[in-house]
Amino acid sequence: MAGSVKTALYRPERTSYKRKEQKFQFSRELSIRVFRPLRHKNYALFGSSDFIASVGQFVREVALYWLAYEITGSAIALGILGFAEAAPRLLLGALGGVFVDRYDRLRLLTGIQFLCCLPVFALVYLYFAGILQFWHIAVLETALSIIRSMNPTAGQSLLRELVPADELMSAVSLYSIGFNFARIVGPSIGGVLILWIGVGGCLVFYGVCLLISAVELLGIRLPSNAPAGVEGHFLREFTEGLRYIRATPMICASIIGAYVISIFVGTYTRFLAVFAKDVLHVGPEGMGLLMAAPGVGAVLSLIVLGALEEKWSRKALLWFSAKATPLLLMLFCLSRRLWLSVLLLGLFGGMQIIFRTVSRLIIQVEAPRELLGRVMSVFLMDQGMRSLGSMVMGAFVAVCGASLGLIATSLVSMALTAITFWHLLGVSRRD
Repeated sequence: MAGSVKTALYRPERTSYKRKEQKFQFSRELSIRVFRPLRHKNYALFGSSDFIASVGQFVREVALYWLAYEITGSAIALGILGFAEAAPRLLLGALGGVFVDRYDRLRLLTGIQFLCCLPVFALVYLYFAGILQFWHIAVLETALSIIRSMNPTAGQSLLRELVPADELMSAVSLYSIGFNFARIVGPSIGGVLILWIGVGGCLVFYGVCLLISAVELLGIRLPSNAPAGVEGHFLREFTEGLRYIRATPMICASIIGAYVISIFVGTYTRFLAVFAKDVLHVGPEGMGLLMAAPGVGAVLSLIVLGALEEKWSRKALLWFSAKATPLLLMLFCLSRRLWLSVLLLGLFGGMQIIFRTVSRLIIQVEAPRELLGRVMSVFLMDQGMRSLGSMVMGAFVAVCGASLGLIATSLVSMALTAITFWHLLGVSRRD
């Protein structure tokens, strides 16, 4: 009898211990779930290739803009250089989806990486020959952007073939983590490398990164399931992709939402200097914290996204992140304390990347393979929309000031996404 009483007395303690153990086990599984795709050789090679190329790209951007300003001493020249990079991507990116659907995506992506080396090493030659002028930089930057215009579409359309279907969310999340981590460390490395090896060395560094990236892609082995050929009219194939998007509410809502957020929210970083200096009254160190916070929040949010998907449907995640992203930017505009502003920007970056990751996953799952490239290329035009967003947000800031201007654009974003989602998806709910 005493033994049974003793056992009963200690049973709650054991239950409590088991619960703690289960919570620890869940936390451990959550932290490693997103990295599971790395078990597959094909994805590991692809992820490593993309990360190396992304780091090199950010290093090159720092060096190239430094070089352009050193040659010209003009801020207008930097704007021209930015236009030379963005315009081909906006104009050709969506059309490139037709090529991605027509040809073998892995071979296309590998060929793009090798072709990118041509304008990069041409720039290296002109630099070390001492004959480089700004127009050389602008022309070669345009050529590189034209070649790279299909790169994001080809890469993201390939993800579905690298991992099992049940690991696709982790694969998309890990892809985004790699890019955001490269976005954090790349510019920092670039600033250091300019001091250590000079601008020319940074350009060589990018060229070497491209070569390593391309060679890694050669090691990927996939079943032969390439499209049959180049039959059909180019524009007819492109409009076929648009018709499919219009007829698929989830994908259509994702794309329209991405465009709205890019135009009315996405280019907030251009105004962070105003908040740092005039609103929060902090120096360069505070500005650095504000710039880094969204990237850190993005990486952390992607680690827990797999667990969120188990509890919420993709539709609910899409609704919630589309509403929370502009709301968090509005709260940031109202903040007058640095630590709170950094926290809000971290949450903002997390919500923003959750929206894009869930949108990409919806496209990966919903779109048939023969249309995936065209659908993904239309979605990725949201990055080109930021050029328009810079003008829209700049106009609001010029009229209303930084805080009120960004609050106004955030309200517009919330209203437009709410109308779009209500019309296409119905009432928000967790099912």
